[in-house]
Amino acid sequence: MTATGMARPTSATFRDYLQSLPDELLASVAEDYAWLASLAFHDGARSADFQRRREWCREECARRGVPLAI
Repeated sequence: MTATGMARPTSATFRDYLQSLPDELLASVAEDYAWLASLAFHDGARSADFQRRREWCREECARRGVPLAI
């Protein structure tokens, strides 16, 4: 569990979540994670998590052919 009390999703869980999203929502989530990954956090683990999730979003968008505005 993280400091906020939320369990961190595993790679498979997060990728399953991404696959369940409609294309427009996937693009929006990908943009959000691109923004979050660009921020500097004092907690290096949080920054790394956002960067991994950003890449998983990009991979899912590429797999589906969903264009990104980022």
